Amino acid sequence: MPEITINGRKLHYLQTGSGPEWLVAFHGYGNDAAIFDELAAALGHRYTILSFDLPFHGNSNEWPDDIVFSKNDLVTLIENIQTMTGAETLSFMGYSMGGRVCLCVIELLPEIVKQVLLIAPDGLVFNFFYYFVTRLSLGRYLFRKFLTSRTIYKPVVNGLHKMRLLDVSRYRFVMHYLESEWSRSMLLRVWPAMRMLLPDHKKVKAHIRNRNIPVSIFMGKFDRVIPVKLARKFSEGLPTVHLHVLAKGHKLLDGRSTAEIAAPLL
Repeated sequence: MPEITINGRKLHYLQTGSGPEWLVAFHGYGNDAAIFDELAAALGHRYTILSFDLPFHGNSNEWPDDIVFSKNDLVTLIENIQTMTGAETLSFMGYSMGGRVCLCVIELLPEIVKQVLLIAPDGLVFNFFYYFVTRLSLGRYLFRKFLTSRTIYKPVVNGLHKMRLLDVSRYRFVMHYLESEWSRSMLLRVWPAMRMLLPDHKKVKAHIRNRNIPVSIFMGKFDRVIPVKLARKFSEGLPTVHLHVLAKGHKLLDGRSTAEIAAPLL
């Protein structure tokens, strides 16, 4: 599997398609580069797709512990892609956590962004909880304590569910990522590693507006993880941002909406 080295650390990627344009893709939490395979098949005649495994995912699982994937690293990655491809502009696609990466690309390198496809994207609004548990000392301590003690996390999550502060969908989502020691360890590695990739929404929106960057956002009508209202709030006052709502939950890349999601890039 090909790779790009950033400051001595390797990110692996899949290259698919044979089209003349270049599309860079970032997956969501717990996924890997292969999640875009069906979309890549639909887009491959127009694009050559570089789908990256983010830190601790897929074949990028040797990313060093406690090393942050920073905004400078992201800039270096995109610059290396440009050097490798010879492309002056690139299109971007991101699912869930990968959508947050794409928003950071718009913030940092708006001049090279041709268009963006966001699929149930994280990062549309500022998430204080994520900021607290990954960026502040107290939050990081509590987060680690919560995840490393089975006698703490289960009663807390079950209590929130019983008090109806966690609906059924969110409860199942949380328990899915906490049920095994491996999944809790994964969360403790990935969230801190990605903590610096929080987009500056003021800059992102200004660049989209001033440069007329086409952005298509696909959301699930029944998504309880990243609800549609966040995309509606983000797109206000941005005429080049187009919101598409599918009758689905968070898992939009299940193969049943491939043609619809691919359409804006075609």
